Amino acid sequence: MAKVTFFPRLLLGIVVLLVLIVLHVIPLPILEVTILFVMIFRPLWFKNLVDQIYDQ
Repeated sequence: MAKVTFFPRLLLGIVVLLVLIVLHVIPLPILEVTILFVMIFRPLWFKNLVDQIYDQ
């Protein structure tokens, strides 16, 4: 499997955060639900993303 470089992952993360910020302006608790999901279930994709960001 080809390894994804750092910049596209960072760009994707920024885009996702910007979408969540825009949705946060609307009175829907999407950001809070996402944070709660990550805190409770600690998904592997989140750990991998953090590891890749701090590995650089």
